[in-house]
Amino acid sequence: MKKITKLIALLISIQCISQDIDNLYSNYFQNTREIPYLHLNKTSFLKGEEVWFQSYLIEQNSNKLHPTSSNLYVSVFDESGQQKEQHLIQIKNGIGYGSIPIDSTFTQNNYYIKASTNWMKNFSEDNSFTQRISILSDQKNTSAKTSSQDDFYEFKLMPEGGHLLQNTVNNIAILIKNQNNEGVKIKSGKIIDSNSKNIGSFNTNTLGFANVNLPIKNNEIYTFEATLYNGTTIKQKTNIPKQIGITLNTKVLDDSFVLNILTNNKSLNVLNGKKYRVFIHNTRSYKSIFFDFNNIDKNYVLLLKKQELFKGANIITLFNEKNQPLLERLIFNDLEDSSSNIKVTTSKINYDSIRATVINYSKEKIFLSSSFLPSSTKAYEPNNNIKSQILLKPYVKGFIENANYYFNASKNKSKDLDLLLLTQGWSKYSWNNIFNNPPKNNFNFENGIDLTLTIKEKLSPKRAVMMFSKENNLIKEFKSNQNPIVLKNTFIKKNSSVDFGLKINDKLLEILPYITYSNYSIKETLNKKHLINYNNFELEVSNFKDLSKDVTVLDEVILEAPKKKINSEPYGAITMLNSVKMKNMIIPSGETIIDFLQFKGFKYTGFKFLPKGISQRGRKFTKYDSEGEIIESTSMSEKKDELLSPEVRVFLDNNEITFNLWIIESMYTNTVKEVFYGRDPGKVAQVIYIYTLSPQEYASKNSLFSTVKIPIGFNQEKEYYSPKYPSYTNSTYKEFGAIFWKPNIILEPNKAITFSVPKNYQKDAIIFIEGISESGQLISKNQLLSFK
Repeated sequence: MKKITKLIALLISIQCISQDIDNLYSNYFQNTREIPYLHLNKTSFLKGEEVWFQSYLIEQNSNKLHPTSSNLYVSVFDESGQQKEQHLIQIKNGIGYGSIPIDSTFTQNNYYIKASTNWMKNFSEDNSFTQRISILSDQKNTSAKTSSQDDFYEFKLMPEGGHLLQNTVNNIAILIKNQNNEGVKIKSGKIIDSNSKNIGSFNTNTLGFANVNLPIKNNEIYTFEATLYNGTTIKQKTNIPKQIGITLNTKVLDDSFVLNILTNNKSLNVLNGKKYRVFIHNTRSYKSIFFDFNNIDKNYVLLLKKQELFKGANIITLFNEKNQPLLERLIFNDLEDSSSNIKVTTSKINYDSIRATVINYSKEKIFLSSSFLPSSTKAYEPNNNIKSQILLKPYVKGFIENANYYFNASKNKSKDLDLLLLTQGWSKYSWNNIFNNPPKNNFNFENGIDLTLTIKEKLSPKRAVMMFSKENNLIKEFKSNQNPIVLKNTFIKKNSSVDFGLKINDKLLEILPYITYSNYSIKETLNKKHLINYNNFELEVSNFKDLSKDVTVLDEVILEAPKKKINSEPYGAITMLNSVKMKNMIIPSGETIIDFLQFKGFKYTGFKFLPKGISQRGRKFTKYDSEGEIIESTSMSEKKDELLSPEVRVFLDNNEITFNLWIIESMYTNTVKEVFYGRDPGKVAQVIYIYTLSPQEYASKNSLFSTVKIPIGFNQEKEYYSPKYPSYTNSTYKEFGAIFWKPNIILEPNKAITFSVPKNYQKDAIIFIEGISESGQLISKNQLLSFK
């Protein structure tokens, strides 16, 4: 009996049969690629909450944090795929964080959050991050359907390598999903040949996957019949098998992958003497194995040791002698789980908060974010964690349901992951693109926003434009020859205020430039594969209301201050007098305060004011001393020759200057803040109160700025706050509420960090941690914490 199996050792090819594949492949992946990931504090929200997130931007070749791009665009799409809003997040050394308020404009049940960069647009492969979020309400979902025989089910049969080959054992992947794109576990399954004979059985896992090794006869078509738990029976037939060709059949062992390359008798003469190439690659590196077909062997076995393969995803492509890709298969090489290097402990502080300590037992710096939720939460169901987003999603062409399931450290999911990859077929990277459409650098890395300021006025050499912004920590001075003024790579905040002034010697005057912006938004679309109809959650509360945004504090703080003294001074309390604020006041007859008062009808004699609009004849006046005290009251006829009491009393900053009016004769209106004038309440005389600007106010007034509110820019980073929940003990809070969010955790090797967390009347909680180390080790961990 002739030997039909030939063992081919795994070798790294140094001299390749064709440099074309090597060069084209290296050229296609020579540019770095970015992969964003957002760790959301949860995925289901009540109105009044915010979506809190920390963003990680990873460089694909190294799997490390990528420091090059600073602009991350986080877009929100509605259920129809229309963009609702876009936020710009500043990335510093690969990490950024922000929040999105769930306000009254979120009227639909589901939205999608997408994160990407401008640089990513250079590549045909979509490595953006997308996560569906749900907005909960107390409205019952009357449109939700229950399963019936009329429901839609996707039933696919996918041979490993892409096609069936007759007279060989074919490995066939099975996929069954419902109308919500969710995997379906069936009750039973059977395989029937063309003679209605039952020749085998199958069963799917909870994700709807299975596989069978089926000997395919000449031109035979087989029927796969699946019976669901609701009694529904669905069927799918195999395609007509090829008569000549090759196929793959891969097996996963503990320490290796066994790759079987199979053919049939009819193909031996066609393949005899031809040199084929097994190309193992992961976008960063590649290895090659060459072998020759003969006219005897129908099974060629490659033993791929896991320790000699690349960590993570490996793409296996089989090329023929013409360098044409024939078959492809994805495998995943086990990674060490670094989550065990992170531990969280709790200790009691007081009745309403605990102390949480995050410990780094590793020998390198790590960067983490953490979400604390009630232990019975239903609100945290991300489709990807940081591991699946970085290690799996960039290589898989199709949509992966519940991708983080495969990287759950609590259980070994290698078999389920291999079934997933078996159903995915060819990888995301098209060989047609690799050979014919290499990426072009049409889009740049972005670092900040560019502002262009155009000044209409012609500036002399002795003048300059000043730009101030406390919110943006910005002070700039531009010379007169800079027009327009271009500010490159600014990190200006959205809705922040910026002041502009024209500097003339030591003074600043108001100037208003015309401002244009760049690098503040990108045009985004949402892949239709993410638009899936999901049934709404039904809350068990009837009095559910939108949440208040009151901040919850951990510790009670009592602030004591002296009671505010009621102001008995005339300024601010005179309600019966006329008042004029002098800001921007233009006086037709002059610039001094005397000019202004005469303009208002008072007559100035040089040493006193005469009242406006009142006849002096027959009037009785009161005589005052220099302190304003009454010393005599008489009529004009009785004391014509004596110094009569003033008809108009004048006060400067609440000090009477009626007999010292020379003080204000040279006082200009630009030093005056406000003037009150009119009849003194309860008295016959008229009064004038003059209030001057403080030195600080005067300096500010002499430094005139135009203030511009910047409508675009980076999201303002803010501290986490907890909304005011109506109750911490009802089912709504326990299933969908939040306890705490702690981003931006940076831990040095063998160090710990401690912070306070509110208990919110919970006995325990779950902490969800995502992160990455300096060397690129990915961390995804959840842990039950006791709050007792």
